[in-house]
Amino acid sequence: MREIKTVTILGANGAMGSGSAGVIAAFGGAKVHMLARDVEKAKQGIEAAVASVKTDTIRARMIPGSYDADLEKAVAESDWVFELVAESYEVKEPINTRIAKARRPGTIVSTVSSGLSIGRLAKAYDEDGQKHYYGTHFFNPPYKMILCELVTHSGNDKKVTQALGEYLDKVLGRAVVYTNDTPAFAGNRIGFQLMNEVAHFAEKYADKGGIALLDEIMSGYTGRAMGPLATADFVGLDVHKAIVDNIYDNTKDEAHETFKLPGYFQKLIDAGKLGMKSGGGLTKVVKHADGKREKFVYNIKTGEYDPYPKFDIPFIKEARQKIKESDYKGAMDVVKKASGFEADIARYFISRYISYSLSLVGEVVDTKENTDGAMGFGFNWVPASAFVDFLGGPKETIKLMEASKIPVPKLLKDAKDGKKFYELGEKLDARSLFKG
Repeated sequence: MREIKTVTILGANGAMGSGSAGVIAAFGGAKVHMLARDVEKAKQGIEAAVASVKTDTIRARMIPGSYDADLEKAVAESDWVFELVAESYEVKEPINTRIAKARRPGTIVSTVSSGLSIGRLAKAYDEDGQKHYYGTHFFNPPYKMILCELVTHSGNDKKVTQALGEYLDKVLGRAVVYTNDTPAFAGNRIGFQLMNEVAHFAEKYADKGGIALLDEIMSGYTGRAMGPLATADFVGLDVHKAIVDNIYDNTKDEAHETFKLPGYFQKLIDAGKLGMKSGGGLTKVVKHADGKREKFVYNIKTGEYDPYPKFDIPFIKEARQKIKESDYKGAMDVVKKASGFEADIARYFISRYISYSLSLVGEVVDTKENTDGAMGFGFNWVPASAFVDFLGGPKETIKLMEASKIPVPKLLKDAKDGKKFYELGEKLDARSLFKG
């Protein structure tokens, strides 16, 4: 792979395009062609890129342009073409046809797709183009979220893959996770499995607190900064639907049925209630005349919004206190021993998360460190392997899974007790991801 001195960004005015361009210009020192539908939008992208990395020094290296007037010329002089246009084959494939005609041999071309087939998109290129075509799934916002899923397909060259991975890691400061060309790759497949199944449980327990209850049960003491359903609201219910529908249609693993979109999600989407970006979805915040803000939550049964409730669940309070004392194993001991349906749900989803993450090793990634990295660096969730250690090791984790009737992955069955299971400690301190 040749040195990357010039980069073309397609989709420069989008949040991901401008954010990624900022990282490339600031850390990579590259000249960046910023292309959008028109030059004014490209200029907006440059301003957003500068703001994202908080330095004006990159502005001089960023050149605005449009697809119609500048794509072929920019691509022809680039060492890397990074495409970040809309997430659909109908938009990406015609762009790829134009890139393929203009690119020089040896130029890297990549897409920021979060789930489309990289192998299918690569078919627009000749043999050299396929060798140099990748998925580079940056997470948003790129300056703060350092994960990059580097997605390979059968036409790639291993030496190019290694060189690109080293560039993303050592030059751009990405936490690189290598994934195979499978639906939703690693991070989204694991993350949206949990989020979507939690959404189903919210419907099952609608009369006991529904959405708010499930987010309370799966709150920070279970190793995530934001509850799963709050995350869905943040991402957007339409985006959530696109991801889980893609996985449901294109996979057949043991968790297949958990990827069915809940009916109430579709109802909210049809009503234009897509989450935070639309002013409300699973939750909404109302500003009153006196300036005070009040949070409401969607009632699955009535279709109305109720004041967001507070819960007093003793084992959660006890687990949170243990985390405040930096006693992470102690917190998991509390969860393991607690009684009541809320504790059963917590144990079920901790088991499911570990099981599903480890089950993807071999199909989606080659090592568990890649799924651990995807969840830790991309979602800010405690990685599955770290949970195994906090729960007391493989045998204790298997007991928890069997009690919750969750499949035990082979990787866990084959693991030796008494040996550390989590191996990203120096790169990612899992303890820091628990919230008391």
